[in-house]
Amino acid sequence: MTTHSAASQPAVLVERLDGVIQLTLNAPQNRNSLQSPGIYEGLMAGLEELEQDRNLRAAIITGAGGAFCSGGDLRQLAAGSEDEVRTRMTRNTWLYRRIALSDKLIVAAVDGPAYGAGLGLAAACDVVVAGQNAVFCCAFTRVGAMPDAALFWSLPARVGVAQTRRLMLWANEVKGSEAVSIGLADEHAAEGSALPLAQKLALRIAQGPARPFGRIKAGLRQAPMSLEQALGFQLDNAPGLFASDDFREGAAAFFEKRAPRFGRRQD
Repeated sequence: MTTHSAASQPAVLVERLDGVIQLTLNAPQNRNSLQSPGIYEGLMAGLEELEQDRNLRAAIITGAGGAFCSGGDLRQLAAGSEDEVRTRMTRNTWLYRRIALSDKLIVAAVDGPAYGAGLGLAAACDVVVAGQNAVFCCAFTRVGAMPDAALFWSLPARVGVAQTRRLMLWANEVKGSEAVSIGLADEHAAEGSALPLAQKLALRIAQGPARPFGRIKAGLRQAPMSLEQALGFQLDNAPGLFASDDFREGAAAFFEKRAPRFGRRQD
């Protein structure tokens, strides 16, 4: 695994291992707020690297210093005009688009707070691992605001409309294993184990069939579908997969009673 120089203290630490890129928000003094200098740019650069490098097949997003991401900076938001806040929010929409629209799977490893836009960052990911100390909160109404960070899309997809309503209106904290029980997270990890579990899952993704994972993600992005939409989506996407090298390898491995060795081609 290679890492940027620790001495330079980049806002986002980047590590690579066996087809996985790990992006660590590194502004613990601000609990990894998205408005910390360099955080947005570092995340976008890492996600661009994920898209452009055909050897990268999955990503992990996590936070340093005992926090995942505390969301926005209230002081900056309170000091800005409506137009300034709109400009900042418009820029930030590209982060959630990049995560959601990527054909590659992204895993969030959450330990400590994931508040406000930090909750949005986690919820936009395909797999969420909640550590023992994870605390999720849609905290906007606590400070007289309304949710942003794509949460009107990601939360209903994860927990349903009724649970989303409760999370948004009451801004209750959801901790650890409770997040898994309501669908906000996918896996629960013991204290100190969220990142190792996320790495294990990301490596499993990286060894899997890239194109089917990407097509599944694209289909779920359109959910819920009508019957006709679902049938149309499968007709548009499944035949090409059955004609792929990965399917031929998967079928051969099945009959030969061995683990498949899926290739790294994305086309």
